[in-house]
Amino acid sequence: MVRLEGNNRAETATILKESLMQARLVHAVAIEWDQAEHVDACVLQVLLAIRKLLKDRGLPLTVTKDNPKVREYLKWSGLSEYFPAQPPGDESRTVGASLG
Repeated sequence: MVRLEGNNRAETATILKESLMQARLVHAVAIEWDQAEHVDACVLQVLLAIRKLLKDRGLPLTVTKDNPKVREYLKWSGLSEYFPAQPPGDESRTVGASLG
């Protein structure tokens, strides 16, 4: 599970990257960014790297708690398809992997 809250900038990207290096990604990863005020491009780059690792292992990355501001940014940056949102109320497919 990756939970992003508040402003997520370079510091968040560094923490995610360090966690990624230590994580054993053997399960799908769920992102919750409904409480995020901002998700910087450097954070999205790390999340894209996580997505690639997961895809190479046949595992999905899904946004379980979406954010309209972040979703809009993803749409106009062309990244929306890389961060699919799980339909609200569909908790049956949520599997989290700890990145810490």
